[in-house]
Amino acid sequence: MAPPLSVFRRGQVCGLGARGTTKSWSPSWSPSRRYHRRMDAVGGSTLGDLLKHHRAAAGLTQEELAERAEVSARTISDAERGLRTTIYRDTARRLAEALGLMGDDLARFERAARARRKLPPQIRSEIPVPPTPLIGRDHEVDQARNALSSAGVRLLTLTGPGGIGKTRIAIEIAARMRPEFGGNVFFVPLGGTDEASLVLSEIAHAVGVTWTPVALIPAIVDQLRDKKSLLVLDTFEHLLAAAPDVAEIMASVPTLHILVASRETLRIRGEHEISIPTLGTPEASSPEDVARSPAGLLFLERARAVNPDLVLDDVTAGMVTAITRRLDGLPLALELAAARAKHVPLPTLLDQLENKLTVLTGGPRDLPKRQRTMRDTVGWSFDLLDPQERMLFAELSVFAGGWTLDAATAVHSEPSAVLEPLSALLDKSLVRRELKDDPPRYGMLDVIREFAGEQLSTDARRATTQRHTAFFTSLAQRAELELGTATQDRWFHALAADQENFRVALRSSINAGDAETALRLAGSLWQFWRSHGDLTEGRAWLREGLALGAGSTPDRAKALWGAAWLAYHQGNYDEAETLGEDLRILSRDAKDPVIVRNALTVRGMVAMAHERFGDARALFDQAVDLLRPLGRNWLLGTSLLNLGSACVHQRDAEHARTCLEEARTVYDQVGDRHFSARATVQLGFAFMIDDDLTPATTLIFESLRAFAELDDTWGATEALEAIAAVVAARGLAGAAARLGGAAETLRSTLSVRPLPFDAMWTASFMDRARASTDPATWSSAWNEGSSMGLDDAIELALSHSPTPASKR
Repeated sequence: MAPPLSVFRRGQVCGLGARGTTKSWSPSWSPSRRYHRRMDAVGGSTLGDLLKHHRAAAGLTQEELAERAEVSARTISDAERGLRTTIYRDTARRLAEALGLMGDDLARFERAARARRKLPPQIRSEIPVPPTPLIGRDHEVDQARNALSSAGVRLLTLTGPGGIGKTRIAIEIAARMRPEFGGNVFFVPLGGTDEASLVLSEIAHAVGVTWTPVALIPAIVDQLRDKKSLLVLDTFEHLLAAAPDVAEIMASVPTLHILVASRETLRIRGEHEISIPTLGTPEASSPEDVARSPAGLLFLERARAVNPDLVLDDVTAGMVTAITRRLDGLPLALELAAARAKHVPLPTLLDQLENKLTVLTGGPRDLPKRQRTMRDTVGWSFDLLDPQERMLFAELSVFAGGWTLDAATAVHSEPSAVLEPLSALLDKSLVRRELKDDPPRYGMLDVIREFAGEQLSTDARRATTQRHTAFFTSLAQRAELELGTATQDRWFHALAADQENFRVALRSSINAGDAETALRLAGSLWQFWRSHGDLTEGRAWLREGLALGAGSTPDRAKALWGAAWLAYHQGNYDEAETLGEDLRILSRDAKDPVIVRNALTVRGMVAMAHERFGDARALFDQAVDLLRPLGRNWLLGTSLLNLGSACVHQRDAEHARTCLEEARTVYDQVGDRHFSARATVQLGFAFMIDDDLTPATTLIFESLRAFAELDDTWGATEALEAIAAVVAARGLAGAAARLGGAAETLRSTLSVRPLPFDAMWTASFMDRARASTDPATWSSAWNEGSSMGLDDAIELALSHSPTPASKR
């Protein structure tokens, strides 16, 4: 074993003579004399040769020498293999001391360590020539070229998750900008470089440094000085410690521009960023839409490369559309999936993509290993995370369709430590921010989410899912209180943004047999399903929750009320009546006026459906009396609306107007513009009882404008049906037919059936108009209206308004 480093640092080396006696170091004795003569004879005086000889003479392994000299074993290995032909002065000093070099040995070693010797000519780095054309990236390429051509941008980083196509885009930019930089475009692939300390060597090689200087940065600067040049650094995310070196080079060469492809920015001054998006997927599933969309075109091109017989017809287009959407338009995922089209039919491939990471494998052998499977691509980024970032990354997989910062905080196992790891995940392109949303929302590509979910243990997944369900149940309860107020639009938007998360929470609570949570969540959401047009889905969730059989009385009562209301408005009156009876039985013991009121209301609604308007009026009257002591709230407004509607169909115009005017007042006070507009339609009907068309027309057109402004398709459709009746009553048969046809088409797109008594009311006016018109003329006008969309139908209706109104 060699003596300790402290012995060598004394400046005199002691050893054992041939007879075991101690003697002073003597050059004539030194075995290196013979070595010098031998090495000179064979020309072996490189740093690697000298280092290997002296290490062997000292009896040290590379690791032992590294430990003594306090340098990395990689430095020694690279030097001995000739990968590094010079080393820093301080590193050379440490190695010399650790090896006990003195005299000529030390001088020769120092000369080799800092020699500026000419090396054999090296091949200058060239821009790679891709085997396939770039598809769907003209915007990003032009954006980057414009940025790099401007005076204020010298460092531009293309960011995005693995597989988004950063390298391919960077190559395209470099190729197109070569003339602008006089051919001085240097491409530096860094995917195979493991240490940040080697980045400068790679840059030096790429720009044509043909000697081995002690300091690489000055040599690189000398090589690039006075040249307008573009340096492309590809795959930089794992070498961020070298970012200061890049900054120093850029600061020293004013004519240098740098383009970086990285999953994470360098975070140095002067850096500009372009975040590369996924490819656009087809807007519809027709062959024309698929061929126009970048994602569809990329998939088709790659699939036809392995299956030339693939034909783009209506069936294929539907499959390709579904595949591209399921893969979020991620280019690498599309290419890996397309490669499967050689042996796997598209319908089967689509089914298999439920488990994306299992299917998206087998990439080309000439790609880096990390890009041959989606699992390796995402895993490359995952390996760069610290433990806290990995934990949050895994926990975020429980979200579907994105999340807010509040939601992430609630779900994370360490709620006080979310912002920093979330920021890191954003920086590393594993999480993306949706810039258009307020408050900001975050999300993952689906294939990244699948990988993240694999990192959760069974126990961790159970705990994270419970926190997720608790958060979204609380959110739904808070929103429910606001849905009938002036802030309703903001809350409806918030609920729509998290619709996928509510589905996850409902499914997990139902699968766990947690009736209380399932009923509480579904009961809080039914008004959202009503407004959003998702009546069928809402009924399904409520039915599953109610089937669990338990739950507290308030939660179960609310779920019964919502389920009955949704069933009624889809024309399932028998089911609504059955649910209403369950609610009535529950209300007898509840002694809660709201539960009793809801039970009365369901019975009244069913009576209206069966044209028992007197019974309905009596039931709605009781509901109003129950609510008046509670003050003017949304439920009172709705009970007054129901009562007024019953009076309309009893042709009691005076009482109908009284109830409906008060209902509008209540809705206006609480801020519910949607139901205020509904009350306005019914108030118009109340005036039509006495053929008082002037106020009726004004009111119904007022409601249409309100619905149009609120983007309330259901309400606008009902208003169009009412306007068709008003126009018919005014003798405008052609306009009535066109509006009737438009309303019928729009109604068919909704999951809501017209109430039979309202349909009967409007039909009485339409029938008179039809009878006064030639059948062919009526049919032609009706068909013309049937081809209209909502905006055109509203514009047509407003053209018959007694008061001018701006277009929607």
